[in-house]
Amino acid sequence: MRCVALTLTPVEPGKFPGGAQIGVSHGIIRCRWSAGPQGRLPTCAGSIPRMDVATGALPRGLGLVERVVRGELDSRGGPGVVRLAEESGLDKGQASRLLRDLVGTGTLARDGNEFRAGADLLAVAAEAGPWGVESRALLRELVVRFGACAYVDVLCGAMVLSVRAELAAWAEFSWARAGRLTPVWCTGAGRALLFDHSRAEVAQLLGGEDFIGAGGPYAPRTVDDLLARVAADAGRGVAVCESEYDEDVLEVAAPVRDPRGGVVAAVSAVVPHAAARDDRDEIVAAIGDAAARLAILLG
Repeated sequence: MRCVALTLTPVEPGKFPGGAQIGVSHGIIRCRWSAGPQGRLPTCAGSIPRMDVATGALPRGLGLVERVVRGELDSRGGPGVVRLAEESGLDKGQASRLLRDLVGTGTLARDGNEFRAGADLLAVAAEAGPWGVESRALLRELVVRFGACAYVDVLCGAMVLSVRAELAAWAEFSWARAGRLTPVWCTGAGRALLFDHSRAEVAQLLGGEDFIGAGGPYAPRTVDDLLARVAADAGRGVAVCESEYDEDVLEVAAPVRDPRGGVVAAVSAVVPHAAARDDRDEIVAAIGDAAARLAILLG
């Protein structure tokens, strides 16, 4: 299947090393980073209009795209710059620049003061076929049944990128939204995405990680500790993390595999009050089932 991709290559001086490739294949957004010269800023190259991108712009841009798509169904009409800035927690200038670049790449379109989905985004959605619709339905089932925030996540360097999110009433959109980036080493989705990684691959991925500044009281603090937990979770096919990303929060995740057996995404559920949950076995079974059902759609 054709992969719709945005390639980022280091071509200008800046603070961020490396290049990246972001694409959609089989309905799943993929993000791959590659090493580049130190002190070079990744920017768009090729036939797509140029857009300066730093690592923080990716989740903000995805958040804006999600709000625009949801906003098209709002009785107030499509969202404008001011509304999108307020909902995103950005200043008007930041939002305006990101929106301009998203319009330039065809991801969004502008109609007067309102924004809507662009032709390129609609083309990607059409290629996704039933995957996008079915994934939302499965995530909503998890929200309703368990009061969980439910996600489809992909690996993005040493981070986990949430590409689809359905939120429970207790969650704050500002931190639980699609487009968020969380550490791979202290999240259930991160563990599930590492199931097929070798010890050498995990060590290389997290070689510069000090395991400080993120994670809950039971988060792993060394590569060896993380690898032991990955191995234990991989043995049962589902990652279960309690108080690792945040205190008293339970995360359950399972890998979604493509027809060749490779891990391409993870389905995860996040619930509060982990110590008081008496339904974790049901959550584990439901997450495993959701991952298997999504994998079937990739065949």
